[in-house]
Amino acid sequence: MDLFQLKCFLSIVRYKSFTEASYEVALSQSALSKHISKLEDELKVKLFDRSKRQTELTPAGQEFVLYAKTILNSYEQSIAAMKKYAVGGILHIGSIEHMGRVGLTTPIASFLNLFPEGEVEIELIKGDTVTLMNQLGARKIDMAFIAYITSARKDISNLDGFDLAPYHLYQLVVDDYHLVVSRSHPLAGSSLVSWEQLTGEKLVILDKSYSLNALLRHSFRQMGLNPHIAFECDQVDTILGLVEENFGVTMLSKRIAMTRYDVVPVPMEHPLSRNTVLVVSQDLEQKRKLAQHFVQHIVSYFQGEPGEPH
Repeated sequence: MDLFQLKCFLSIVRYKSFTEASYEVALSQSALSKHISKLEDELKVKLFDRSKRQTELTPAGQEFVLYAKTILNSYEQSIAAMKKYAVGGILHIGSIEHMGRVGLTTPIASFLNLFPEGEVEIELIKGDTVTLMNQLGARKIDMAFIAYITSARKDISNLDGFDLAPYHLYQLVVDDYHLVVSRSHPLAGSSLVSWEQLTGEKLVILDKSYSLNALLRHSFRQMGLNPHIAFECDQVDTILGLVEENFGVTMLSKRIAMTRYDVVPVPMEHPLSRNTVLVVSQDLEQKRKLAQHFVQHIVSYFQGEPGEPH
């Protein structure tokens, strides 16, 4: 039994849905089910009645809610109690856009709440992944939340031009790029879309200031396809607005596409992958206690592991 399993369990209890809970804990529904099954195997009881349309707790599950909450509350209290041993200061952290949509704002806020007001400060610098990696190399920022993107055939990525040896890379959120279409588009009901099907579509995509642009073009070339790119810009909201009006289709990660716009994300065959990764200098992480605490807090929240992104 681990803390993340308890978080998964309580998230399902809160939403009464494996699907909704999977979004909160940043897992696929199948991965979430595996965590719960592992927890049930260890407890030797069934926590949920899966035979009904709406997820319901079994009698054992109802009793276990109290224990799960108690364990997590004790953990949070222990973290809060240890804050007096932490060294205050300021962290200069780079971040890609759409932090909230990939679940970064909550753990950052909870980290700051561990300290008395004014003891710890985070200066957030927004930018694209390439710019943030360059700033890391120049030591202008301490660490960065970036988007690690790989092409459809996984042969190139947006980090290929960087020496990653001096850094720890912590994978936080795994996502795939989806085709995003209006609800009235003929492909909206598809279970899977091929790249060949996109050659007859008008594409509206992020411009060349984004790594995604080059990787999309590379993926089409790799498959011998000639896409019709009708519009490019640097604003996700503009692109989603055009898609909602049925002026073309786009390619975005599912999490970013899930907005107030009336659009539908459709899975792609051989999709580009987009992993949200925390990159931090190994030297800085070893020498600065505040940086260590921040990394541990973020990784604990997402249950990630250090190493090369994959």
